Amino acid sequence: RCDARARDHVMMLRSMTLFSAMQLASAYSAGSARMLSRSAMLRGGAKMLAEGDALPSAEFMIMEGGPKPLASTDIFSGKKVVLFGLPGAMTPTCSEQQLPGFVELAEDFKAKGVDTIACVAVNDPFVLGEWSKAKDPEGKVVMLGDGGAQFTKATGLDFDTGNFGGVRMVRCAMIVDDGKVVKLGVEKGGAFEGASSAESMLEAL
Repeated sequence: RCDARARDHVMMLRSMTLFSAMQLASAYSAGSARMLSRSAMLRGGAKMLAEGDALPSAEFMIMEGGPKPLASTDIFSGKKVVLFGLPGAMTPTCSEQQLPGFVELAEDFKAKGVDTIACVAVNDPFVLGEWSKAKDPEGKVVMLGDGGAQFTKATGLDFDTGNFGGVRMVRCAMIVDDGKVVKLGVEKGGAFEGASSAESMLEAL
């Protein structure tokens, strides 16, 4: 009888371990921003940003003759802004799929009352500055460097790429009116399936 109880106990522990492993694998393979946000909450991180929320205050770095700080209030206060976030400058999907749409449709956004189109990434301002020169020579998109990921983490839209590049921003896009998020599209990690596209944001205006 003792042996039977011991076997039952071992089997229960194995089942619990297997279930936990399956849960962990599922969370990583799904890679969704919501799962990552829940993980961040367990680590003491921020709740994921949602429509209706006010953007957290932050200080970004921009290139304007050199690296300069720019407060979030200077960007969003009293303005309608289309803000999109991405895992990193110079990366293929960001460079060839997400950014070009916002550059090409810049005038269409302006015609719908948008004051500023901005991009935020966990990169230093020098990298973003060079990327802007290469992909947006007319400077239609304001590049916001969040090098320390403070803004990214505060929005709960962060995910950890490990040795590839550390903490980065989930691919996303939003319409912000006077600092308040009125439309938010979030992709699964670094994927690009349309939720964060320029076309989706333009259609929502």
